[in-house]
Amino acid sequence: VYTYIDDIIIASKKIEEYLKYIKTVLNIFNKIYIYISIKKSFVAYPLVRLLSYIVNSEGVAKIDNRLTIFKKLKFFDIFKTLEQYLSIAR
Repeated sequence: VYTYIDDIIIASKKIEEYLKYIKTVLNIFNKIYIYISIKKSFVAYPLVRLLSYIVNSEGVAKIDNRLTIFKKLKFFDIFKTLEQYLSIAR
């Protein structure tokens, strides 16, 4: 069980363990009068993307799309294309 401000992430490799964690968390909430919104709940999803994390049956993995996208940029192609455009525009 992972928490972040008002988010609770329950993940497990086994469905029985997952259901046990959900029951435990809901029982705790019930005792202290905390209610959850069904509309904002994701239950039994194979993969959930939260903030900069992916939660799935393998566990929790940090991702950073900006870094991934930046690494995929091909600067030489961009500069070459820019040079070609500038030479045509003259």
